Amino acid sequence: MAFIKSFKNQTWLFPPNIEELIPEDHVCYLVANLIDSLDYSTFEIKYSGAGHPTYHPRIIIKILVMGVLDRVRSSRRLARNARENVVYMYLAEKITPNFRTISDFRKNNPDLIKMVFKHTVYLAKKEGMLDLSHFSTDGTIIKANASSKRIFTKEELKFLINFIDNELDKWAEQDSLEDDFFKEIRGSDQLPGSSKKRVKSAVMHYINELKEKGEIFKINLENKFEKAQHEIEKNDLLKISMTDLESRFMKSKKGRIELSYNVQITTECNGFILANDVCDSASDTYQLQPMVNQTEQNLDELPKPIKWSFDKSYYESYNIKFLNDKEIDGYIPNQIKKIKNPYDKSNFTYNEQKDEYICPEKKSLIFFKEHYDKLKNKKIRKYRGVACKKCLKQKYCTKTKDGTRIVKMYPYEKERKVMNEKMQTSRAKEIFKLRKEIVEPVFGDIKENKGITSVLTRGLKTVKTEFNLISTANNW
Repeated sequence: MAFIKSFKNQTWLFPPNIEELIPEDHVCYLVANLIDSLDYSTFEIKYSGAGHPTYHPRIIIKILVMGVLDRVRSSRRLARNARENVVYMYLAEKITPNFRTISDFRKNNPDLIKMVFKHTVYLAKKEGMLDLSHFSTDGTIIKANASSKRIFTKEELKFLINFIDNELDKWAEQDSLEDDFFKEIRGSDQLPGSSKKRVKSAVMHYINELKEKGEIFKINLENKFEKAQHEIEKNDLLKISMTDLESRFMKSKKGRIELSYNVQITTECNGFILANDVCDSASDTYQLQPMVNQTEQNLDELPKPIKWSFDKSYYESYNIKFLNDKEIDGYIPNQIKKIKNPYDKSNFTYNEQKDEYICPEKKSLIFFKEHYDKLKNKKIRKYRGVACKKCLKQKYCTKTKDGTRIVKMYPYEKERKVMNEKMQTSRAKEIFKLRKEIVEPVFGDIKENKGITSVLTRGLKTVKTEFNLISTANNW
């Protein structure tokens, strides 16, 4: 059997051009051309003058974007690829930034990376690649880079802050610690049984770290716990993660409750991402308006007319009013299930001229009170029936002690009613179905094909930067 002849020890007479080793249709050429076309003048001014030269941002951005496309996100693996992989060597322009340079660049340049994402939208619009007849916005939960071993309640946090301030130095001075040393720490007896094991583990860890790293570790630890206390009080949290203070417990699609972030995208008909964001709230309700505004900024202006679909988690009266004010043809299904009760509020008619409701029995309910609902963050008007006590249908209509029916009016109910009626039409249902083809496949591609089910970075601002990179790569 004959074998193809190889040239193991023979060197090239003329070194090949690195581009000759890469297929002509490789995506790296598109990555390089688009990123090279950016304006880096602001960045160049920032690093002008005396000092050690730095890597040009276009090089690091190319490596990071290519890494997302190749499912290589670790800064160490990207640095190794820049030394060993011809595609990354080409993108790195034959220089070899180390992993810390790549990691720090990703954290320290949020504005530049956001500009790169916006540049992809600008170019796609300029080249006529976008179908702007229908937009769709959706969110999904992505796991945070946070350890479950360092999650503390308010009480545990309070105990640890006191321990770090008053006792950490004393305990770290001891040569050895007995197994039951934890009982001797002031306040440990006040902790509930479920907390003791977790806090004891943390205390041992902090003592050993202080012995190894010295006073600088204690200073950093005090700052971190101070931020944690501020975060837990500001957001009224029950628990907080010390590895990522801004991550929150959220329920994933698989039903697991994990420390996570809520990522949002808006796409056009072809699945091109027009806007993206990350938030620390599990609810999508308050993300509609920021996503619409960001899409408008990235496109310079919204096309008119424009259809825009959202799933039921975005249904809220303020959002519907916002879409109307923006002259957007919105499609949001009501997440409240229909109640087959003839005396449900939906069967009451509001008379705008008289400012009263008319019940199914043709009786009036007049306004009597307005109050602010802190839980729902909105003003509520209340209307009371005037003839309920004489009504034969009273027991079917109300459960109040005095037998009087009360109806609550929420802001922009007229707009809600119009939306509800529109979503019942066959045309609206057909239009809304398109979101399954427009936005949902994009999240499927990000999670399944690109393997992004969790983030690498920590902190809301840095995670936003990471997701800007992911969205940029996805638009390729």
